[in-house]
Amino acid sequence: MNPKKNSGIVVFSFASAAAIAAILLLCSIAAFGQAVPNSSLNATESEAAMLFKLLQFQADVQGSLDDLDLDVADTSQNLSTTGLEGTAAREVLIKLLETNSNLVETSIVGKEGSIIIAEGKGSESAEGADISRQEHIASLLQTKTPVFSKQFLLVQGYSGTALAYPIFSPQGEFLGGITEIIEPDKLLNELVAPLLDGDMNNRSGIADYTFWVMDRDGLLLYDEDTSQIGKNLFEDPLYKPFPDLLELVEHRIVAERSGHGNYSYFEVIGDNKTVVNKECYWTTAGLHGEEWRLVITKVVQ
Repeated sequence: MNPKKNSGIVVFSFASAAAIAAILLLCSIAAFGQAVPNSSLNATESEAAMLFKLLQFQADVQGSLDDLDLDVADTSQNLSTTGLEGTAAREVLIKLLETNSNLVETSIVGKEGSIIIAEGKGSESAEGADISRQEHIASLLQTKTPVFSKQFLLVQGYSGTALAYPIFSPQGEFLGGITEIIEPDKLLNELVAPLLDGDMNNRSGIADYTFWVMDRDGLLLYDEDTSQIGKNLFEDPLYKPFPDLLELVEHRIVAERSGHGNYSYFEVIGDNKTVVNKECYWTTAGLHGEEWRLVITKVVQ
């Protein structure tokens, strides 16, 4: 994330005055590089610590998405000058991939919806493909405005999320668009790791908090348990035995941009899997009307 670019932070309407004061205290401690000992936190401070972690996560996620949005907007302007074909246009795409490490693929799409130039993961087979029926491309071609997609299966054979921008000629003629692909789980994993001060590969040192992220259709974009990424909370039988989780997701998390709740679910420690009660807070990040719900949880007695 480029620190010079903008990031947003959602204001929590549910945080008490005491919790806000505790958050400010935690911020001042963190600013001087001091660790916050979770074992010594009282209830209010523990709540504030969760909110502080979640606000950090939200700022990092939104900042990364905003950086991506600015990079793609600038690239669409550059392609307005170079045109959509040829070496100069391809070099613009290569430079974009080099500039933003969160991108795995970038493509130029003509106004009929076919890929003209593609660079990045799986791009060798992409050029010439007609992707006009993909939801975000159809929206781009119809509205000629930026689109941030839901996760979908690409023609290259892997799942990703797309950000598409229109390209206009210097005279204002619509030429087509540029579409960029990110893999949300990888982007989110990189942002979670430093917040939990542990090794995300073996989960060492991570005991107090966990994060998961879903879109408003219930699709899990990120979870510490990688086997759950890509599952839909409303459709997968794994979640059917937990009606309080499903009710919270359907009636609160989907409907409200931020909030607080409780639910029961599995906790896996080594080879042991037990049902525990969890407390959670959530907030929102997103682009162009598409929203991700960012959830932090901890086990409660």
